[in-house]
Amino acid sequence: MKSTPLLLALLLSCPLAAVAEPGPALYRVFAEQPAAADCIEVDIDLAHGETPEALPGALRYPLRGKEIAEGWSWPEGVSSDPDYFRYKYLPLASESEDRRSYEAEDMVGEPQTMTERWRYDYFLAFANFAAFIDAADDDAALVLALPADADPARLALRAEACLTQPTTRESTTFWKATHAKPVDLTLKKRYLVGELKAVHAVALDDGRRLATLQARPIPPAVHKESDHD
Repeated sequence: MKSTPLLLALLLSCPLAAVAEPGPALYRVFAEQPAAADCIEVDIDLAHGETPEALPGALRYPLRGKEIAEGWSWPEGVSSDPDYFRYKYLPLASESEDRRSYEAEDMVGEPQTMTERWRYDYFLAFANFAAFIDAADDDAALVLALPADADPARLALRAEACLTQPTTRESTTFWKATHAKPVDLTLKKRYLVGELKAVHAVALDDGRRLATLQARPIPPAVHKESDHD
């Protein structure tokens, strides 16, 4: 999908719009025309990501295991104690498309139809995760206090972030088709990169914000921790 000038103008003139934009559309917009410091709201993909845990009066969304280990995310320079897991991610969307099919033999004498498949996974990458979690929480969870009448099953999670340069990053991984799995898979991981400002629990029915977790000051002792085991 190509971005349009109208969509870009809407995003830049209304950085904190009440309606979240789809992650893939935002990625394409900012990949074509980077605009650092612009703020966005985007829905967290709960279908392809973690399922929030509903507790009495609260909703927990674990960040444990969501460290980014891409080359672009590594620290620059040399340090005596480098932290290679500086960023965590929130899933935004996953899309896939099948392209051409072709005949091949991964096992001699057994021709097969192989399929070329491309998958695109979209994420929000942010380094200030310590501003949202309890350092003593093994799950490094985002915890949102809910009003008494909120139904966790009718809630979505939305991230509010301000983008930083470079606003987008991408990595590519390829798996060759085999006899057991006749699919050439190309995986594109695409990241919007920024500073997380808040996480909102919103009503699926009308988009109202029912709870918000704001960034807190990061204690110096926690700032360099990655919560990665």
